[in-house]
Amino acid sequence: MFPARAGVDKKAALVAQAKADRIARSGQKKAEERNALQDKSAARIQTFWRRVQAQRLTKDRQRADWDLLSTQFPTTPAQGLVRNLQLAFLLQRFHDPSTCPRDSKRLATLCKMLLSKTIIVAEENNNPPASIGDPLATTTSPSSQSSATLAAEAETPTSLPKGDQKPMMQVPFQMILLHVRYGNLATSIIHRLLQLCIKAMIGYQIDADNQPISTVKNKAPAQAEESLYLSGPELRFVMAFVDTNTFRLPETVGAAIREQMVAKGEALIIRTLNSGQFYKDIRIGMIPRVEALLQLQERSKKTTPSPAEASRQKAISLWITAVWRSCLLLQSVDKDVTEKSAVQTKGNQFKDNLINLHSDESTAVGIACHILTVPLFVDCLDDLCLQLARQSRVLNETLDAVLDHRHRTFMLTTMTLNDTLSLLGNVAQLCRSNVTKGTEVANTDLKQQLVEVVVILLSHCQKYVSPTQTTEFRQYHPIFSWTKTSQKGQPLSTFQTKLLMEQMGYLWSREFALETFRSLLDLSLPPAVGTGTSSDNKRDATSTSVSHQNHVSSPSETKSGKSGGKAQDPQGALLAIKVQEACLFYVTLMRSFDAQKTKILVTLMYLPSFLAQLWRLMATLGPKGGMVIYLEAAAGGGRKGLDQEPLIAILQIFCECCARFFITLDDDDMYEQQKPWELSELVFMSGFLNQFCFSILSQQVDTGIEESGSTTAAVAITLPPLPPIFYHARLVLMQLYERDCRRAFCPANHWLLLHPTKNAFQSPLQLLSSLTLSNKERSSQQGTSKSSNTKSGGGGNGIFSFGFKKSPPQYATPKEFITKVSQKDRTALQILETMPHVIPFSARLEIFRDFIKEEKVQRGQSLASVRPDLHQATMVRVRRGHILEDGYRNLGQLSPNGWKNQIRVKFVNEMGVDEIGIDQGGPFKEFMESFLESGFSPSLNLFTTTTASMNMLYPSPTSHATHPNNGLKLFQLFGKMLGKAMYEGLLIEVKFANFFLSKILGRTVFLDEMRSYDEQVFQNLMFVKKYEDDVEDLGLTFSLDEEVFGTHRTIELMRGGKDIAVTRENRINYIFKVSDYRLNKQIQDQSRAFIEGFRSIIPLPWISIFSPQELHRVIAGEDVDFDVQDLRAHTEYQNGYFDQHPVIRNLWAVLNEFNSEEKRAFLKFVTSCSKPPLGGFKHLHPPFSIRLVMDAGPETNSDNTPSAPRQFGSGHHTSQNSTSNDTDGSRSSRGSGGSEGRLGSRLRSAFGGNRASRIGGGNGSSGSSAQTSTNPTSSATPSLSSSSLSFSVPSGSILRRNQSSPRSTPGPFALTSDEHGTPAALGVVKSFFGGVLGSSNESTGKKARLPTSSTCFNLLKLPPFTSKSVLKEKLRYAIMSNTGFELS
Repeated sequence: MFPARAGVDKKAALVAQAKADRIARSGQKKAEERNALQDKSAARIQTFWRRVQAQRLTKDRQRADWDLLSTQFPTTPAQGLVRNLQLAFLLQRFHDPSTCPRDSKRLATLCKMLLSKTIIVAEENNNPPASIGDPLATTTSPSSQSSATLAAEAETPTSLPKGDQKPMMQVPFQMILLHVRYGNLATSIIHRLLQLCIKAMIGYQIDADNQPISTVKNKAPAQAEESLYLSGPELRFVMAFVDTNTFRLPETVGAAIREQMVAKGEALIIRTLNSGQFYKDIRIGMIPRVEALLQLQERSKKTTPSPAEASRQKAISLWITAVWRSCLLLQSVDKDVTEKSAVQTKGNQFKDNLINLHSDESTAVGIACHILTVPLFVDCLDDLCLQLARQSRVLNETLDAVLDHRHRTFMLTTMTLNDTLSLLGNVAQLCRSNVTKGTEVANTDLKQQLVEVVVILLSHCQKYVSPTQTTEFRQYHPIFSWTKTSQKGQPLSTFQTKLLMEQMGYLWSREFALETFRSLLDLSLPPAVGTGTSSDNKRDATSTSVSHQNHVSSPSETKSGKSGGKAQDPQGALLAIKVQEACLFYVTLMRSFDAQKTKILVTLMYLPSFLAQLWRLMATLGPKGGMVIYLEAAAGGGRKGLDQEPLIAILQIFCECCARFFITLDDDDMYEQQKPWELSELVFMSGFLNQFCFSILSQQVDTGIEESGSTTAAVAITLPPLPPIFYHARLVLMQLYERDCRRAFCPANHWLLLHPTKNAFQSPLQLLSSLTLSNKERSSQQGTSKSSNTKSGGGGNGIFSFGFKKSPPQYATPKEFITKVSQKDRTALQILETMPHVIPFSARLEIFRDFIKEEKVQRGQSLASVRPDLHQATMVRVRRGHILEDGYRNLGQLSPNGWKNQIRVKFVNEMGVDEIGIDQGGPFKEFMESFLESGFSPSLNLFTTTTASMNMLYPSPTSHATHPNNGLKLFQLFGKMLGKAMYEGLLIEVKFANFFLSKILGRTVFLDEMRSYDEQVFQNLMFVKKYEDDVEDLGLTFSLDEEVFGTHRTIELMRGGKDIAVTRENRINYIFKVSDYRLNKQIQDQSRAFIEGFRSIIPLPWISIFSPQELHRVIAGEDVDFDVQDLRAHTEYQNGYFDQHPVIRNLWAVLNEFNSEEKRAFLKFVTSCSKPPLGGFKHLHPPFSIRLVMDAGPETNSDNTPSAPRQFGSGHHTSQNSTSNDTDGSRSSRGSGGSEGRLGSRLRSAFGGNRASRIGGGNGSSGSSAQTSTNPTSSATPSLSSSSLSFSVPSGSILRRNQSSPRSTPGPFALTSDEHGTPAALGVVKSFFGGVLGSSNESTGKKARLPTSSTCFNLLKLPPFTSKSVLKEKLRYAIMSNTGFELS
């Protein structure tokens, strides 16, 4: 586009050329700088290597000079001393075994030279020496000879016999320390030489990071182990120069020289200790040798060791002995210097060399931190070493070091977690060895110190361990489970862990526990009983309480000088402190070593009289005694008060031991022998624990705080966690409560803390009597309690508030408690969950029913809005002869939601025709009762019974053999059916074994429940437990022999149990194994299936508020006679009957005259259950009703014999005709044709007195005579495998009329007529006047109709008997006859 211009192109070319030249020059400059830097670096490297080479050459020349000098023999003894000093000086300059292995040999040669003594000839010239020449020179001056002569003269005896030759003297190398000029230099040289010898004798060298590096490289562990240094001159040199005896001169030498020599030696040893590396270096060498020795000892236990192994084992043991002796020698020097410094008032003379015993680098701390922390070190010590340890008081010094605050701080920051464990194990082993050799007083003091040390060390360990894995605790530990990753160190092997736990096992051994609690066990204390209790009513008033005798002040009271106005007991306070420390010791052990908790508790609880003595001691603690200090702590703010109570560890140990002990305590010991406690003590104990736990719960408050100004307050959904002591105390409390439920030993209402009255309920023991005000003060404050509570908002945050700090809690009434539960008060729910027995059974039963009602309402609301189809009733068709089969087929797969809905049953008769009527609850009740009655029958082998005397049901252990395919599903179905019965409030007459009821409640069953399983088996186990002779003579093993349907099998209670004999030592374990198998393992699957089905309908929290006996009452009802007045108050009347009707009055009079058997028969006749409903007849659904039935003539069957009423459960149902005849609707007793004439008010009552009773009913006899269908007598066992399911029915058995459903009901004012056209209202009038004015042909005499019943509706059909005697005769015959159809 533009023409090219030559000038422009030339300029651009010049610019480009200049740029290229500039870049080239820059690159050249950089290259030159790089080359210069490389040259400089190369020069530095060359200089470094030249220096290294020069040093190497220098060291090589020094080695050559050393070799040459070591081969030359001195011409004079003084030259020998100087030569040895020069050799030591040179060796330190070039000693490096890693580059020159011969240096190790040179060191050994030098040690041999120094250990040998130089021979010096005594000279006649005794002039004092001037000085020794240069020790590095190869020749010596005359002055040095004079010095040697002086030394020789010092060794020469003061008087020599004339004519003797010049004496020959042996002068050790350490004499060079006395030289005035070179003494300090010699001290430094020997000190560095000792360090080289220590590194050589431990077999390791130290790198820059102070980590051990094996001198034997590139070798297998076994070869490296064999290459460990075990003996040599280096070891002997260290042993010699750490011993003060090496520096002691003979008595022939002047005292000043001797003292100066000893001082120089002590200074040398102290300088070695001050370096701070001696014990650390020894530890590095000790660890592999201890491990090697333990491995050799373990192998020698299994096989005979070879000569080489035996020799090596002996060599390692000697090395450990030598090193341990050296450590103890240093400790003795430290003690001597410390004692000398204590004598010096000013202490300036030893200021530089002294090691203070209270410094962090003292010998006691060094041995504890570095030697005793070697795993299993003490196990490797022989008797000589243990004796040296006792003489040196190593254990005492170690315990004192830990107890000293400054030492403890340094040690805890220095030691790792494994080091602390190793220290505990070694200290325990030392204590075991000391105890066997020491005196009784010394052993007691030593163990007391050991208890304190263990608590300190393990409490420190708790900061770094956790039983569960978290982000902070991620490192696995074989003893503590999980530790912090910051806790580094050499891990413990499985072998070391096992032996370490054996070492520490001494801490929870019986001998140690006996010595620890010796003062408690030797104490004589009376039984601790509460006020108002007695043992067999024989205890007088002087022994009713220990709260006012044997008072022992608590530690806090001793320090503050307060004891409630009573005389202080210093000895008792010291005893309480000792027992508290011992209990805290074992609490710490159990918290740290969870796997050993059982062993610890078993050891403690079987100490002679330990638990009894501990309980009696606790009852004397505090200014008031009677366990008041614990009650005050529990009531004084819950967890805060308990944490501040210094003696709480005693209660914790007592509760944890008792929780195990009560499992093994049989009834004979507890009730007859009354060991270890009297029954009065158990009453007091249970009352205290009940009050203690309740006080803790009543102090629980919500942690959430309402936000001011907000319409919806944000409140925490949970309560603060309960203190651990609560769970321990509650466990013992529940065991005592369950024993009292099985066999009462406590007075009535002993457990209740919520009384039906408004007044505060006092427990029988009045455990809080010490906290209450006097009666006069209390009465004066009652008038102001309401106003003060109103001002303070109730006086507390919980439902049980305190009027003032030291007043007893104002317990709520059961009604108020139920209200709190319905309001979801967390404290009330927590009390209900953990301590339901303090609430009356009636209140808990009402709460249980409220749970069911509330769920029904919630399900109805939720399902109606979300899934209406899930709320629909389930229709089930059941054949009369195949109830089990049809029930299993129709309901086996029904979901839990379906079970909670309404289930309607349509019965099918023998002809295959559906029975007429609609199920309104009656047929399902009949089906459920028939289904459960058949399933619980032992002939089906799903359930079996206990002994004949008890005859209670539990799952059959052999059910899997008779029902191999669907047995577990059947158990699940029966569990659901029983849950459905409880859900609907139906009573089922079934008696489960007590241990099975406990399993339903989710409780663990053991030996104490064996009596409910089999009395004979229980007695046999007790015989084994108390057998005084050799148990092995019984020939028992840990196995059981069983025969199931002709097949014999042996059950091993543990692996290899048939070959393990039962001995005195393991018989308790055998008893528990047998109990566990019988009660748990043999019916494990069956029980799990049944309980799973039951809990799908009734959740565990709903029934956990009951005891096993109470659960039986909820399932089967009260086993007592019913209250006639209560039944009368909740009875509805139909067809003209009313409460003051003459026939009805006669009926109630007859029922009051019946005996117990007749009353139960009547109740079973009308409700199919012989027991009244829990809580009274107001809870009977449908309510009990009495219907007037007119008798137009006796009902006859095909034999022209009057028919008797139907009794459920004895045979088949009535035919369709009778069913339709009995299921017509009930007619209102209020007619439309009433007259005000002569009938008067009674007639008006007859027609209009029961307006509310308009439920289904009818004239049971107005139609044709009922035809009852019967079958011939047959005998058949119900079984699901059979094609049909039949029951044995006696010919002509009495059958209750069972209404399948009511017929359509006429209008309320419609009048029906009987077969003669007589209006029903006229029958009412006739019945009324028949009872008032005279007799009636229809209702008197032997031809009168018998009463009948409809159990599905709890309905009694009563003819209008005009005579009380006839009514009583007919009613008794109807309810008691079981022989079939008879003439009425």
